[in-house]
Amino acid sequence: GRKSYPHLPVIEEVHDLKDSQKACPRCGKPYAPFPGTEDSEVIEIEVKAYKRKIRRVRYRAGCSCKGTAGIISAAAEDKLIPRSNLGTSIWEHLLVEKYLYQRPLNKCLESLRTYGLDIPAGTVVGGLKRLATLCDPLVEAIKEKNRSETHWHCDETRWAVFELTEQKLSFRWYLWLFKSPSAVLFLLDPRRSADVVSGHLGHIEEGILSVDRYSAYKAFAKNKRNVLLAFCWTHVRRDFLKTAQGFPSLRAWAEQWVELI
Repeated sequence: GRKSYPHLPVIEEVHDLKDSQKACPRCGKPYAPFPGTEDSEVIEIEVKAYKRKIRRVRYRAGCSCKGTAGIISAAAEDKLIPRSNLGTSIWEHLLVEKYLYQRPLNKCLESLRTYGLDIPAGTVVGGLKRLATLCDPLVEAIKEKNRSETHWHCDETRWAVFELTEQKLSFRWYLWLFKSPSAVLFLLDPRRSADVVSGHLGHIEEGILSVDRYSAYKAFAKNKRNVLLAFCWTHVRRDFLKTAQGFPSLRAWAEQWVELI
């Protein structure tokens, strides 16, 4: 059925008859008001850009006491990015569009232009770099929560980063995943080595890593007696399928394992 959206605020509009319609078209006698109205509802959305004109009231000291400022005014409000003329709502919009809805930045800016707001891409990129540092405490909290648990699903995949550094002269980086029961952590690193695993989980002494058979995980767990590697069943299943295909005499045995898996 049609949804009523009771949580939305209501802006009332009164639509009245034109003056020429408020009387009988035959005799001209005016209509008498009737109690109540004919009501209907239409859902609308209004998005617009606007400027907040902030006027800080000033005062002048009425005395000659030492230490009293000549002109006193209300304090300026804190800004998300100091000295920026873009308000918090703009950055909130851009963060949600880019990171929640995965819209390219140029598309986000193109959308804002339809509201008469033409923001240079360089301004936004510079702002996002400054905002990134505000997320550092949250990232560290996620890392600590992830490390505090005892079972992790780990994986890594190739990830292109189109920026050259002194340590990395190619675009091939890796996106690492460390998933514990209550925290998911992604790490972007130019390396695909055990150093990345040790960098995050190096302090743990016991636990289970559900992984594929990549050598980095084996190297990490080699000297940790109570860290167990639980290999991915999908990869193990492939071995039995290959055995069944390559060794006809073992087909029945291999297929039994595939069925169990």
